[in-house]
Amino acid sequence: MPSKLLITLLFICSSQVSHAESLLDQKELEIESYIVKLDKVNYLPNLLPIILKNKDFIGLTDDQVTYLDDWRKKNRTPMLAAMKDVTKKRIEMKEAALSPNISSARLIQLQNDIFRLHREVLEYKLSCREHVVRTFDNENWSSFFLVLADEDIGAPIPVSYAEK
Repeated sequence: MPSKLLITLLFICSSQVSHAESLLDQKELEIESYIVKLDKVNYLPNLLPIILKNKDFIGLTDDQVTYLDDWRKKNRTPMLAAMKDVTKKRIEMKEAALSPNISSARLIQLQNDIFRLHREVLEYKLSCREHVVRTFDNENWSSFFLVLADEDIGAPIPVSYAEK
């Protein structure tokens, strides 16, 4: 009889750990989903993954790829962390907005935190953009615009290139 009790207790404990892990996994998936949505409303798209995936078609040299990949290795993790922080703050803001105990001043503070984090993400993206601008030549740009058209990400071709 004591062994049945022990087995039952072990089952309950393991199911609680499993349940907690599944909640953490679910929260992580929710954050990842928000990051994808956040990227769609962001003013600067994440183009480096597309560039590196299509490096051969774009005609990038090994030096160009190394230069861009070095930026990614240095900045990808902190940029994604900032995007994740934006997402967490947005969730926190939505929850706080529904709480009668949260003051307007606190909501403004949360919104300011979100603005600051958005600015941080923007600065990473601008840094990446500068790397791309310094790296690409005219042929790279032309090929890249073909890739963008094929990827259908909704980025228009700048007038200066469309007229050429």
